Amino acid sequence: MPFKMLLPFLYLLCGFLLGKTKIDIKDKTAYLLTRIIIPLVIVYNIATCRSDLFFIIFSMVVMMTVLMFLSRLLSTDPAKQLCFFYLNIGWLSLPIVTAVWGDAAATAVLSLYIGNSIFGNSVGAGMLINRGAAKIDIKRTLKSPPVAALIIGAACIPFSTEIKHYLPPAYRTLKLIMSILGMGVLGMWLAKIKLELIDLKETLRLALFRALAFGVLISLFIFISGRLGVNLVTENKPALYMICILPPAANIIALETHYCHTGTSAGLTAWGTLFSLLLIAVYLSAVKFFF
Repeated sequence: MPFKMLLPFLYLLCGFLLGKTKIDIKDKTAYLLTRIIIPLVIVYNIATCRSDLFFIIFSMVVMMTVLMFLSRLLSTDPAKQLCFFYLNIGWLSLPIVTAVWGDAAATAVLSLYIGNSIFGNSVGAGMLINRGAAKIDIKRTLKSPPVAALIIGAACIPFSTEIKHYLPPAYRTLKLIMSILGMGVLGMWLAKIKLELIDLKETLRLALFRALAFGVLISLFIFISGRLGVNLVTENKPALYMICILPPAANIIALETHYCHTGTSAGLTAWGTLFSLLLIAVYLSAVKFFF
């Protein structure tokens, strides 16, 4: 396995070891990543606009809508439903894809992240507030960093030539920081979570159905993209298929704690993350071997 494939896991290990010390910078690091670094990466990509980004964002919202309705067949608990379709693309997938597959793949996955975050933060919060009813929290959606970055990036499109000329070095630096902080904060978070075996069986059940459902949806998405000539999608299939084995978003814990004052999602998210890390390591090795 090339060294660059190991880098994200090295960042994860460093974060985990730091999380075991008395130094607690997890919340500050997560804030810096989700509120500043990733939004700036989004602004750059939208400002140097490729029209296919908006197609990918919309497609992700559609896929998550389908998964949301499927989640109701698996559980009546809104927190468990969220753990089925709201994925950890920001902290986990983006850093790995950036390190392993480079700019084009990272841009495609970043678009999926925007759609995932918009849907998860709006519909997800509404589900928790309304005990599973799929109502959109418009106020929360408009306040979310990805939406703000999307709006700012769109406003910067007239200056795309200047941005492409002067800011690529800054963009490359931001992507490196995103990889380090994304995996680092994930490691720090895992170091603080207590695992209960009672959650493992449910985690595996949700992971299996999620992988199957997302695999079908991603395949359909890639097929339609091929028909429409969206090369950003068709040329980055390995990175996109990795979405199928991602764990629940860690942000679900914050949403559930805030709105429901319960902790159902904590164990499912922790076990799901560990299971996904194992699957991702196997997946990257397989992709390298076969492709």
